[in-house]
Amino acid sequence: MIQHAPSHFGDNKMKTAQRILVTALDIFNQQGENNVSSVEIAMELDISPGNLYYHFKGKEVIVAALFELYQQQMRAILDAPSNQSDTLLSIEDFFYYLYLIIEKNHLFRFLYRNPNDLSDKYPSVAKGFIKLMAAQERCVTELLAKFVIQKSIVASPGQCNQMVEIIGLVFSQAGNYYALKGHDINGDEYLYKSLSAILFALLPYINIEQGELHHLQEAIANREFSVE
Repeated sequence: MIQHAPSHFGDNKMKTAQRILVTALDIFNQQGENNVSSVEIAMELDISPGNLYYHFKGKEVIVAALFELYQQQMRAILDAPSNQSDTLLSIEDFFYYLYLIIEKNHLFRFLYRNPNDLSDKYPSVAKGFIKLMAAQERCVTELLAKFVIQKSIVASPGQCNQMVEIIGLVFSQAGNYYALKGHDINGDEYLYKSLSAILFALLPYINIEQGELHHLQEAIANREFSVE
C-alpha cells in the first residue's frame, strides 16, 4: 500500500517534512518502528541527520506525527456514516466501509506490529489508541443497530456486542496473525481474508436476499473493494 502514500500526504511535490514522514512510514511498515533509527531514515532519504532533526527532533516526534495523521484519516472514515444519516446503507456498503478501516490500518500497519511496546514507549500513542478504539466500536455498534432496525441483521444486543468485539479483534490483530503464518502482509490479500473472516462470523445473523449475499461474497473473493 505504501505506493499510494503520497495521496495521503499531499501532492506529489512533497516538502522535506512530508518526505520524511512518507519514508519513515514505509520503513517502519517494512522493518518495525523499533528496528529503525532516525539516522537510518535520513540515510534512506539521502539527507543529513541534522536536516531531519531540523524538521523532527527525534524519532518519537516522527512517530507522534504519523500517529496523528493516522488518527485524522481514521476519524474521517469513522465520521462518514453519521454525515450520511439519511442514507440507508446496504450490508455490502457496510463491508466496503469495514474494508476502508482495514485498509487504513494496513497503511499504518507498523502501529499494530507491536502495539503494547509502542504504547509503553509513547504514552500519547497509548491514549490515542484508547480513544480511537472506543470511537471505532461506537461507530460499528451504531451501524449494526441500524441494520437490526432495517431487519437486514437479526440479532440481540448481546450478539451485536460480540460482533463488535470480533470485528475489533480482526481490525487490530489480522496483520500479526497472517505475518506469523508466513504470509506477505505488504500486499492486500490478507485484507480480504480479514473481511472474509468477518463475513463468516456475521453470516448467521445476516438477513438479506441470496442474490445480494452472493454478490457480496463474490466481491470479497474477487477483491473488488480496492480503490486504485
